[in-house]
Amino acid sequence: MKIVKNTALLLISLIGFLACKKDHSVLGVEVQPENDDVNASFCDTAILSGYSVKVDTIASFNDQYKLLGSNQDPTFGRMDVGLYLNANIPNGVTFTSFGEDANLVSAEIILAVSSLNFIGDQSTPLTYSVFALDSSLYTNRLYFSNNDKLHNKNALLGVYTGTYTTLDGRAVLRIPIDNNYAKSILNNPQYLVNNATFLSTYKGFYITAAGSNLSPGTTPSTQGVITKFDLADAVSGFYLRYQKGAPSATKEDLSFKFNFSGTDALRFITVKYQPNQGGNYLLYQQLQGNKNLGQQNLFLKGLAGARINVQLPFLDYLKHYADSVPIAINRAEFVYFIDPAFASYIGTALYYTPPKLALLPLDSLGKEIYAVDQLSNTDFLRYDGVYNSTNNSYVFNIPRHVQAILSGKKKNYGFHIAVADPDPTIVVRRDNYAERVVLAGNTHPNLALRPKFNLSFIKFTHDK
Repeated sequence: MKIVKNTALLLISLIGFLACKKDHSVLGVEVQPENDDVNASFCDTAILSGYSVKVDTIASFNDQYKLLGSNQDPTFGRMDVGLYLNANIPNGVTFTSFGEDANLVSAEIILAVSSLNFIGDQSTPLTYSVFALDSSLYTNRLYFSNNDKLHNKNALLGVYTGTYTTLDGRAVLRIPIDNNYAKSILNNPQYLVNNATFLSTYKGFYITAAGSNLSPGTTPSTQGVITKFDLADAVSGFYLRYQKGAPSATKEDLSFKFNFSGTDALRFITVKYQPNQGGNYLLYQQLQGNKNLGQQNLFLKGLAGARINVQLPFLDYLKHYADSVPIAINRAEFVYFIDPAFASYIGTALYYTPPKLALLPLDSLGKEIYAVDQLSNTDFLRYDGVYNSTNNSYVFNIPRHVQAILSGKKKNYGFHIAVADPDPTIVVRRDNYAERVVLAGNTHPNLALRPKFNLSFIKFTHDK
């Protein structure tokens, strides 16, 4: 039965291919004799099949911008993003001391919001919990989003339930920290002789909002929010506020800030994604392995959410044909359209459409590799992947890679579409992209929204 099915698909694909029309965008085609050596053609009948797959984990890189929060998206389900970070004595200062008569007034972590860059409903009060680390963080190590075992779950240092506040004209998140923990830092200068000694004793913090009570409804302040914070902002840091001698309301508070940036700073996120918590049925079933439901809709979510597996058997059939009739590819476009039935605004929550997507070929092990078209500046200029707000679509043009498949230099193992910038220097960066989008599948009721593979090529029919 499988042989019959594959043979039928081969025949359909070859018939569709052989029925391709001339490409009149190629200069001179309209006056070219039918039996000439060069036949420029255009084909858009190939079927793009696909389905959404769950992302197990992503690498989280050590930079100043980091996401944190919890969100329950009515379409994509619940996502909790935690944050590991260490606090550092600033500017390489050594032998820090607050004096023998220093007395703690308060301590808190402050995180500066990065230009109100968020996913969800920023008015939602979340419950943020801070835990002490029992493992050191190392700047020469790459951490992944499923690594959430580095903190002591019994060492709760602070809890805050609320939203952003304002400090020095900036929107910030402020979390009070346990006084006993802060006093141990204030009154033990032997651990403050240098930053290395400090970090070996006070290894850092894990912040999470996973304990927040959320729902996927449209009622204001129920869906939660995932916010991008700037950890290198002048306001961001771990603060100790103290007075010399017995604290008094008449005395001025002194303040010391430990930085979340610098040479020894390490920051990475964790992601827990639960599409079954209020997410769309079609999405959840695809992530459970029901590939057929991808024919209706395809779901993409940033961070360690969902990506799309794309299969184009037509390329294999085209290679068989190209073995006897040489073909030169001019354009090879994968075109996907957003399904307008899935809104970006849900109640008071906002879910941004990804500004860019990446189409990445797979190797024999199912791992993502670069398309040939990503490897040179000239080819990459034609690659695209940018959201077209006029047509509500994404186009990926990879003629060089398709040509490599036809010549046998590459094999067709399928592709992934991921929420990522396709620039080859940063395409592995997925930990700062939280946007999501729903695309139409190849049996979508609206024919105009179905994905397309547009192929423009030249057949050298008399070449021997």
